[in-house]
Amino acid sequence: MTEQNPSDSSITQPSPEPPGVGRRRMLAGGGALAAAGVLGSLPTAAHAAGVQPAAGRGKEKRSRRMPLSFNRNGRFKIIQFNDTQDDHLTDRRTLDFMGKVLDQEEPDFALINGDVITGGPTTNREVYQAINNVVMPMESRGVKWALTFGNHDEDSTEQAGTTVFEPQMVEFIRQYKHNLNPTDEDGLFGSSNGQLLVRGSRGRSPRFGIWLLDSGRYAEENPAGQSHEGLMGYDWIRPEQIRWYNELSKETEERYGQKVPSLMYFHIPTYEHHHMWFGQQFTSDDAGHAAAAERHGIVGVKNEGVYTGLFNSGIYAAAFERGDVLGMYSGHDHINTYMGNYYGIELGYGPGTGFGPYGLNDGTWDQHTLRGARVFELNENSKRVYDGTRLVFAKDLGLDMNPEPQKLDEPLAFPKYVKPIN
Repeated sequence: MTEQNPSDSSITQPSPEPPGVGRRRMLAGGGALAAAGVLGSLPTAAHAAGVQPAAGRGKEKRSRRMPLSFNRNGRFKIIQFNDTQDDHLTDRRTLDFMGKVLDQEEPDFALINGDVITGGPTTNREVYQAINNVVMPMESRGVKWALTFGNHDEDSTEQAGTTVFEPQMVEFIRQYKHNLNPTDEDGLFGSSNGQLLVRGSRGRSPRFGIWLLDSGRYAEENPAGQSHEGLMGYDWIRPEQIRWYNELSKETEERYGQKVPSLMYFHIPTYEHHHMWFGQQFTSDDAGHAAAAERHGIVGVKNEGVYTGLFNSGIYAAAFERGDVLGMYSGHDHINTYMGNYYGIELGYGPGTGFGPYGLNDGTWDQHTLRGARVFELNENSKRVYDGTRLVFAKDLGLDMNPEPQKLDEPLAFPKYVKPIN
């Protein structure tokens, strides 16, 4: 499976981390308050998204509706946005770009894959306004959408003392008419886990699946009483999430008589994203990259490190064993865009979409050149169903590349049917 994108066809060697990247200085902190947020319980919202909730609630409670389906021509298109990451006065170019992509591609489903907002909001209302800004390009066009959470979405709870944690964010977004996020699952780590099944153009069986996983925020400061100085300090997908995926994947296969080919989305990349690029497991030596690029068909660029979680979660191995996941796509590292086929599963990035956070060579006219989105093409008439992926860049759609911020004068209005959660 190759990626077709003339603007991103060359392989570049990794360059030093851009200066002033705030999150890269946070590798050792932030875990305790984050855990309190992601493990909180979520009240059931009135808006039923018609998705597949996680195992453990009983089969009788699982919704079998499929709000997503292939069109009459057997086609289905997914757009992955990533790291929109701004406050309640979002850079207007983020929204302009998202709108242009949606109008050009006319997707059937769109996803913001983590770091939806940043720690900038200082009040609860501003948190909801920041979220509203970046979901309105989909909502206003009637495009079905969902989001996963990243490490920055709860930052305002620590930086400004807001009280909007991810469970409240889910309750809030489920008010939107076109949102498909599931309710939170008792005992399951995180607040943005879910399975969406895409019904075929004929019949009632799914032809494809979309897995959403919450990869958490930051590791504890001193897990088991030991410092993780010098190691990656981000969170990881938990064993119970992997068990949930395994159980629900098997249940889906049993129900429909076959494995459902799927794509999986979560914010923080896996260790295998690193191994694939370097062709090595224990070093980041570029000497092995050329052979790895040929072996795995790697295309795209790598301009910063692969910032994984503290521990290798094992999600790749689980999906490899099950054999139904065709690709795993993350964000987190804004200026990495590469993808490749790693032993049967595509591993890749969606580039940073937002014009607010760091970019390439901050402060220069290169800063916004990798702002982008990833497109996935499905065809139920092809053998694999999943035909491939490509990138769309803001620079190719006429967006202003000026490195100076271009903030909204005021937040976008909430739809009449959406209200901030107290």
